[in-house]
Amino acid sequence: MNEKKHSLATRCIHGGRRPSPADCAVVMPIYQTSTYLLDPDAQADLEAGRPPASTFYSRMGNPTVAAAERRIADLEGAEEARLFASGNAASHAAVMGSLAGGAHLIASKFLYGGTQEMIKHVCANSDASVSFVDLESQAKLEAAFTDKTRALFCESLANPTLELADIPHLARLAHSQNAKLIVDATFASPCLQQPLELGADLVMHSVSKYLCGHSDLIGGALAGSAQEMAAVTRQRSHTGACMDPHAAFLVDRGIKTLALRMRAHCAGSLALAEFLEQHPAVERVLHPGLPSFPQHERARLLLKDFGGMLMFTVRGDDRAATAVLEALKLALPAVSLGGVETLVSQPAYTSHTAMTIEERRAVGIPPGSIRVSVGIEDPQDLIADFAQALDG
Repeated sequence: MNEKKHSLATRCIHGGRRPSPADCAVVMPIYQTSTYLLDPDAQADLEAGRPPASTFYSRMGNPTVAAAERRIADLEGAEEARLFASGNAASHAAVMGSLAGGAHLIASKFLYGGTQEMIKHVCANSDASVSFVDLESQAKLEAAFTDKTRALFCESLANPTLELADIPHLARLAHSQNAKLIVDATFASPCLQQPLELGADLVMHSVSKYLCGHSDLIGGALAGSAQEMAAVTRQRSHTGACMDPHAAFLVDRGIKTLALRMRAHCAGSLALAEFLEQHPAVERVLHPGLPSFPQHERARLLLKDFGGMLMFTVRGDDRAATAVLEALKLALPAVSLGGVETLVSQPAYTSHTAMTIEERRAVGIPPGSIRVSVGIEDPQDLIADFAQALDG
């Protein structure tokens, strides 16, 4: 793991790369090229049947992409990181690397709907299998393990219910069963948590969200040990799911302000959550920073701050929630999250639309639920916007 000599805020700017006389650009340039001159090292690797360690072809590696990967690895305390064309591609690579030979995967039943559908598709088209389990039920979790279980997949903060995974416990349990723990830490970002330090084997991010921070690219990342990343790298090369260098440039630029943005996201979301919890039109608010949150004490232990996401339920049904979204004048009704602007969406019509009402209830998403990705606007302006929308 990388030695952490400086604070995370400093490493957001300087981690992974320092200009030198041989690489003198203060900002990493965009290497917009598909291929490179073959050097002796690359030729020797190719002749030996190994992936070239040096730059060879941009599907396998690109200097701009590599610079952003080193910065992410530094923030996560990982030996290596790899960038992908999307968060789903990164999750797919992590899952595929764990399911060879009829293996079994355990996944949280509270996963993002898109990830659930991807895992179901992978298993349906192979000899692998998956069990979706409530990770808070120790009995059900232990019973789900078989002699073919090779991985446990969870989100550090579930989308959209914000259920907080007990990563140290899950890691110990997985390792005792000869399985690895894969954690999607998109909601937390490296500013709030480093899952590898808590025992996880792979950490995944949709870099479209907080790492980029400006809602202007699609991408994903995986980070872990060199041993774990070897299979990930092969999977990316085989599927061609590499990130474009211009997107990697934007990721690298976005990370430089990550620590500043996350402080604003966290402060604004807590202020809005506290307001919503007192509003008579709101039935329930889920935010890790609220004492009423079911895992508030766990959040105090496992997170450095409480994040920029919240979910609340208005009294009524999904139509009542739609009316609130339509009345907002500042927050934007849109999918995705982690950008500088506040985004609101209804899981029933977006991330979890493939589920029935009963299935959504079972994973903590009752009718009237609204997910909010709080941006970096003035919190009082956001509170005023939600107040007028809820007051009708």
